[in-house]
Amino acid sequence: MRRLNQKDLMNNAFKTAVEREERYTAKYFYWSKKVRDKDLTALFGDFAVASRSRIAKIKKEINKYNIK
Repeated sequence: MRRLNQKDLMNNAFKTAVEREERYTAKYFYWSKKVRDKDLTALFGDFAVASRSRIAKIKKEINKYNIK
């Protein structure tokens, strides 16, 4: 059985992180539209923005390490 090298591990970790954050963003956006309380709407909207920011950071790291 082939052992994973450092690049394979980083590839898997970064891709998984992006997928997870994209799911979070979708959930936060959904809940920001679903709830009626303005404070909760703003909170979920802020969560979605933060999640998109994390996606951008992860993608920057992916480019930095030349992960395809």
